[in-house]
Amino acid sequence: MPTLYVHAGVHRTATSSIQKFLRDNDKVLLSKGYLYPFVVQRHAFQIKQMVNNKVSATAFSAELLRQVERQAVPVHSVVLSDEDISSVLNPEVFSGLQEKFDVKVVVSLRRQDLWLESWYLQNIKWQWNPSLAHLSFDDFLQQQERFFWIDYASRLTKYEEVFGQGSVLAMVFEKSEMPDGPIVALLNLLGITDLAGFGPFLNINSSLSPMMTEFLRHLPLDTINRLERAMFEKAFAAVDAQIHSNGSKLLLSYDQRLEILANYAQSNRTVATRYFDRDSLFPEPVPDRDAPLADRTLPQSSQDLLAMMVAPMVQQLGDVMQAARLARQNGKK
Repeated sequence: MPTLYVHAGVHRTATSSIQKFLRDNDKVLLSKGYLYPFVVQRHAFQIKQMVNNKVSATAFSAELLRQVERQAVPVHSVVLSDEDISSVLNPEVFSGLQEKFDVKVVVSLRRQDLWLESWYLQNIKWQWNPSLAHLSFDDFLQQQERFFWIDYASRLTKYEEVFGQGSVLAMVFEKSEMPDGPIVALLNLLGITDLAGFGPFLNINSSLSPMMTEFLRHLPLDTINRLERAMFEKAFAAVDAQIHSNGSKLLLSYDQRLEILANYAQSNRTVATRYFDRDSLFPEPVPDRDAPLADRTLPQSSQDLLAMMVAPMVQQLGDVMQAARLARQNGKK
């Protein structure tokens, strides 16, 4: 029976970079016996089909097996990747995947205080969820109970209840735990240690600065078509690179950080013991009490705000739109 590796996130653990790498290197993976199917970067559509009961997991596993059998080279493993799997309340919906595969759920765990900071920045950047897209950080923190998937002991236990003991492969998203980066760490979990033939190991979808985030949360990006919004994102990133701030991305105070970690302390100890045979899940220390917080204060003067944010953003957006227009014209020639 072939193995099905289900890369389930969580979000903000280099999932976009990993998915792009897997898609760009699908032929190299195939030569090593790993199928990254459907010629897509992320398997969000396929996962959503199962979650919404449009396709049963049993039928989907049969289709995956047919794809395995159609390959010109022997395939012993299939890899699926979609970080939204982590936020599916009941993973029982995926139980039918076991019909044709030995399922392994691959998870990357980020310390909860750092995850909350990064998840806030990402929600403002992309604004796919209107209920979170315009909140201040303090208001966002009041929504913590919605993010049930960062109670890692509970989440991993649910996976094992569905797929059996030993079905979870976990890694910790910290530099000291991933000396060669998150992509290599993921490959190692899949059993790939020979990196010969693989393409570049890039980092994409980085967070914007807290100051740019504070500006963006007041904009109605959630009302804009996804394709056009991508143009805005390029413009925001270009302007963000020019903004002078204190360089910090820390949003939580020292006391807030300790309170959050205290809430997850028992869960994290359980995971550390069960999956890593140690007492502490996250070895790296929290920032010092006197570590500076990010500068999020926008200019009070409208003239200064126009000069700092609005004018350069309009210029960058014009450049992005012109580049897109020229690309379309060249494509028609």
